[in-house]
Order: sequence, then structure tokens, then C-alpha cells
Amino acid sequence: MTQKEKIAFGKLNLMRNDSVLSKDKIRIGFIGGGPNSFIGFTHRLAARFDNRFIFVAGVFSRDPEKSKQFAISLGVDPSRAYSDYNEMAENENKRDDGVEAIGIMTPSGDHYSVAEPFINNKVHIICDKPLTATIEEAHKLQQKVKENNIIFALTHNYSAYPMLREAKKIVENGKIGEVRLFNIEYPQGYTAGVKKEDEKSTLRWRTDPVLCGPSMILSEIGTHAHHLLRYVTNLEVSEVSAEVKSLSPEITIDDNAFLILRMSNQARGMIWVSSAATGGENGLRIRVFGSKGAIDWFQDEPNILKFTEINQPLKIITRSSDSVSDFSYQSSRVAAGHPEGFFEAFANIYTEFAEAIVAKRNNTRHSITFPTIEDGVRGIEFIFAAKESSNSNSSWIKLED
Repeated sequence: MTQKEKIAFGKLNLMRNDSVLSKDKIRIGFIGGGPNSFIGFTHRLAARFDNRFIFVAGVFSRDPEKSKQFAISLGVDPSRAYSDYNEMAENENKRDDGVEAIGIMTPSGDHYSVAEPFINNKVHIICDKPLTATIEEAHKLQQKVKENNIIFALTHNYSAYPMLREAKKIVENGKIGEVRLFNIEYPQGYTAGVKKEDEKSTLRWRTDPVLCGPSMILSEIGTHAHHLLRYVTNLEVSEVSAEVKSLSPEITIDDNAFLILRMSNQARGMIWVSSAATGGENGLRIRVFGSKGAIDWFQDEPNILKFTEINQPLKIITRSSDSVSDFSYQSSRVAAGHPEGFFEAFANIYTEFAEAIVAKRNNTRHSITFPTIEDGVRGIEFIFAAKESSNSNSSWIKLED
């Protein structure tokens, strides 16, 4: 696609989104993500980005009155501001204009119980990561989705950055050759200064393994790193050796993980994720090294991708330039040279989720580009394998094919 064709495509894409009629939009409700929730705000904003959804119902707090008042403040009809998700599933199912999709932003330990009644009503699901807090519930949820033939998206939004998608295409097209090495790091520092007496009030449900799973750090950001690795390389982890623990004497939950991985093609690599990296704000980075070249993407500079071919100087590829693939270009909304980032990547997942639902409505073929229930299950299996390794002095643990 030439630059002229890309510009034309972009304009048509914007026109298509702007011209979506109300009757063609998808009626969506939200569970969780109440007042002061950054991730709740992010989900709602992402759903509005491309004019594909109508926000009609929700539950936003365990406190019924607080939930109702917040829903009304967002413009929800008071009759559709519910006190709990079971009530919402039941009442929306009785309506001719009931929800067709829901977004789930509760702790992962609640995801199965929240999703189940809606799946039984054939409502499509877009869910925050990680998928669940246990392997058993991950597999049960996967089976429910399959039996009811619904669309299920998981918001591993980093995979929807245009230049991360360009990295995927470069690897997919063989430009770096066979993947041999990789390194992923995600250093944050939000627990570095937490004191023992403030742990529960600061980290809240993250201190509860029933809601969070066996490891806070692996659930919070380890699953992101694992998904990025699989997404970019199209490889699976075959074995993991890990040390997962708290480096702070002040807190009881895992705040750091070092993981060494053996991949399905014999490639080797490392993942480091931490909330104990003092001063760390985000720092997500993925580097993949192959027999012919390498790629390097850093979220602090999301609009560029570093690409190196063997025995050649470093090349900087910029977002929306003539050099990028159609997949990368179509994931952008603004012209080259303008900053684009987190919210837009999140919105890509929502819009692709919407397109999959529309294709299902119309019984047409559609390629899935967003993270799915299968990605979620892989992530949970990875968490438990890494934790098992750590508990057995970093012994190698095999993951199923």
C-alpha cells in the first residue's frame, strides 16, 4: 500500500466509524471500574474511541447506592444502574434492547463468576487481564466460551500498539530469521516505598490470593510480558525456571520475578518484571534477536521500532511511515510525527472486538487480531508454572503444548 493509498484508507476508515448508525452500534455494559478507577476510565474511553458502542448499563461498586450514583453520573438510565451483576444479567436478558457485550474490570478472582451468567445469555465479553485467579476457572471459562460460541477479548493492550504490531510482522515475515534470544523487562516501583502497616490499604485486593491469584507481580504485569513474547515471536514457552518473591521486608506479596525460558523452537530468553524497582514508572521493553537481525520496542518511545539486520547499521522505523506494514498502519489513528499511545492501543482492542461481533451478526468471515480466551488460559498456566518453579528452588517446570 502506497502512502497515498494509506491516507485514503485512513480517511475511509474514519468515515466508516463516524457514519455508524445507532441501530448498528453494539450495546455494551460494564462491570467494575468505578469511581477513581484508572482502568475503568480507560475501558470506557476505549469503547467510545471509534463510535462502535452505546454504553447502556453497568455495575460499578459493591456498594449498591455508590454504584447507582456513579452509573447515573456517566449517563446511564437509572433503571439500568444495577446493584450486582446477576441482577444485571437477568434484567438485561429480558429486554429487547439488552446488552450485547460487557466489559469486565473486577479483580481476576471474580472474572469467572461475573462472566458466566452473561455468557449463558450469549453476551460477548471483553475482559481485563489476567483471565482468572486459578487454572480451574480459566479452563471452565474457556469451555463456557466455546460451548456458547461467543466473542471473548482480553485487554492485553500493549499488543495493539502500531509499532509492536510492526515488530510482529517483521518477525513473521522472516526478516530477523530464526528467533534465538529475547529479553523482556517491565520495571515498576510502586511498592518500593510501601510500609508493612500500609500494605493492605495501599494494595487492597492484590494482597488476597483468592482475588489476585498465586503471585501479585505475575498477575499484574507478568502476564503482559508473557503475552507480548508469544504475540511477537509466535512461539510458546516450553519450560520455565523462576524466582518469584518479595524483595521488600515490608510487604508479604510477590513484588519481583526473574524468569528464564526455554521456547518451543529451542530459543532462550529472560523476563524480568518488578514493582520493587525504585523510581520505575513503566519501562516495558521487548527485544528479540534472530539469526538475521533483531527488533527492539520500548513503551516510553512507542512510536518507533528499532530494527537491525545482521552486519548492518541500526534502522529506526517510525509509526505510519511508508516503511510499515498495512497491519501496523491500520492500527494508527493520527498522521506520522504526532504522538500516539496507551489509550489508542486500548481502543484498537475494543474496535477489533466490535468488528468481530458485527461479523458474527452478519455471518461473515473475520480474522481475529485481538487477544482471546486462549491467550488468557496460556497466561494463567504460565503464572502457575512459574510460581511452582520458584517454590521448588527455581527448578525447570514444563508447560503443556
